[in-house]
Amino acid sequence: MSNLVRILCYPLGLMIKSFGITLMIRSRMGTDAWNSLYVGMYQQFGLTVGTWVIVFGVLIVLLNARMKRKKPDLFSLMTVLVLGLCIDFWLSILRLAPLERTEQVLLFWAGLLCTCLGISVYVQGRFGLTPCDELMYNLCHRFGLSLSASKTVTDGCALLFALLLHGPIALGTLIYTFLSGPLIQFFIPKIRRLFGKSR
Repeated sequence: MSNLVRILCYPLGLMIKSFGITLMIRSRMGTDAWNSLYVGMYQQFGLTVGTWVIVFGVLIVLLNARMKRKKPDLFSLMTVLVLGLCIDFWLSILRLAPLERTEQVLLFWAGLLCTCLGISVYVQGRFGLTPCDELMYNLCHRFGLSLSASKTVTDGCALLFALLLHGPIALGTLIYTFLSGPLIQFFIPKIRRLFGKSR
């Protein structure tokens, strides 16, 4: 994969991922724990969903830097900035409000697939982890947790606060939890082969 293609994968993947997140939010069938937290913050305190993505992202980047005793990761900051702005952009133009259950289901699954596809594309850029993923790894190293336990802790905290804030926790949240990993694993080798042929 050429450097140019690798660099382009980063913003392209984030745009696709943010589009997928927006579709899941609009489906009203639930989304992942972290984005449910951001929607809950928006519903309770105003601002925008994307703004809360950026606010929490910056706080987690600073927490990660303190845990590692290093300077904040600029690529992590850039990731949450781009992702937050893209989510607000898509939410502003995709004013969907599906009433039929079939429409909600289709919208959710389209969002889930786009989100996982977007993640599979932007990781090809190899610019680093998102703040939440980096926090997961930092907890592993700091407290000797397994990766699975660390992810459970971070996602569990986000889920708890999302529930307290009445975020969109629903069946879709459960589906995302169990299927996002396998879907990303399914997409990554195919994306790698696709972009590998573009050299």
